[in-house]
Amino acid sequence: MSLHAPLRSLARALILVGGVVLILGSVLQIVGSRSILDLTPNIRSLGLFTGAIIGLIIGVLALIGASQVSSPVWTIILMVLGYLVSSLGGILIFIGALIGLVTALVKS
Repeated sequence: MSLHAPLRSLARALILVGGVVLILGSVLQIVGSRSILDLTPNIRSLGLFTGAIIGLIIGVLALIGASQVSSPVWTIILMVLGYLVSSLGGILIFIGALIGLVTALVKS
């Protein structure tokens, strides 16, 4: 058993958790509820509602892209999207995609 399988599952789990956190934060921001933790997407140049919609779309894309963690193209796309959102969910997506990219590019 190679080392790539546990790292891919870790990357997939981080991307899934980041996508769920991003979706929950976006829904809470749309509803208008504030929580103790700042889970809301932080897209600096957009308004609150537009940023929440973009965060919701990126969260759904992260859930879809979590199954494609072995593809370098998807991991790069998820890294860029996670960086753009820059919230807790975005950071988890970015880290998971980075681990997925490393496992996809490193030969065993």
